[in-house]
Amino acid sequence: MDQPDLRQRFIKPSMDPQKLQHFLSVYDTGSFSRAASNNDVSQQAVSKSVAKLEESLGVRLFERGAFGAEPTRFGHALARRAKVITAESRLAAAEISALRGADRGYVRIGLGWSFLTRIAPLVINRFNEKQPGVTLSITSGDSRSLYDKLLRGEVEFVASAPPTDLEIDNAIETAEMFEDRDVIMMRRDHPLASKDTVTLEDLAAQTWLVSMQLQMQWERVCNIFLAEGLAPPSRYVDMDSVILAKSTLLQSDAVMLLAKELFATEEEQAQYHTIDGTEFPVARTAYFAMRRNSVLQPVAQTLKNELITACRAVLDPRLLRGITVAEKP
Repeated sequence: MDQPDLRQRFIKPSMDPQKLQHFLSVYDTGSFSRAASNNDVSQQAVSKSVAKLEESLGVRLFERGAFGAEPTRFGHALARRAKVITAESRLAAAEISALRGADRGYVRIGLGWSFLTRIAPLVINRFNEKQPGVTLSITSGDSRSLYDKLLRGEVEFVASAPPTDLEIDNAIETAEMFEDRDVIMMRRDHPLASKDTVTLEDLAAQTWLVSMQLQMQWERVCNIFLAEGLAPPSRYVDMDSVILAKSTLLQSDAVMLLAKELFATEEEQAQYHTIDGTEFPVARTAYFAMRRNSVLQPVAQTLKNELITACRAVLDPRLLRGITVAEKP
């Protein structure tokens, strides 16, 4: 079954959304039984859906074994497309429902940490003023998880500053928004804050707060120490919560690479001390991301415009990039 039958090229494949959903559940969980449980159907129903897809496409999508279902190269290829198909189907139904007045309207987006403190509150206030009948839903997190939700159609678009080593799926198109720069942060009365010169030896002796979701950033930190013949910091805490990180900095002698955009006001930023003039600060680009060849529903386009307007209002103009507000039709 690995080689498609020539006749299958002339048979229109069935892209039944339900079959694709069952297929994606098996793909993500690696198990027919877990996929069945997640979809509240029998394992036989999931197996039948996948078998119908395999028959229609003329290929084997999974290798079944004692340890679960392993996607074939055909399975990987279909998964990339299936995520887009199911996403667009879900959003099309939501848009039609809104257009015929079946509900007040609903839009869900994903925002990375760099957008949460200063930009998002302004966007929420402006959007609610202009679209009082639309329910706005925002999910946050790291770029990897947000992009996965984007591919699945769980969000209309994502705005985040992904790590430079994150490989972005070809089904996603991006546009630069602004530069996000991480600098060394600590509490205002940290022992190092009063020193005129902070050395690498000083920093190596500190406890560092890091997110291993930004693995490349931590490797860069370690390499800076190693290049000077110093052992990297031996004490570090892995955490993915910005709120927890900022609170920990204020209540300990830890240090961390953080972006200034994560501080909502100048008063909040004044509680922290920034170390400049080191090799550690690193710039990342914040992107607006949506599914390639997709069209935002009208309320999502309005929300995108408010997001761009908010960035222009609160960010240093030197950090902004070329993304523009769409003109009204």
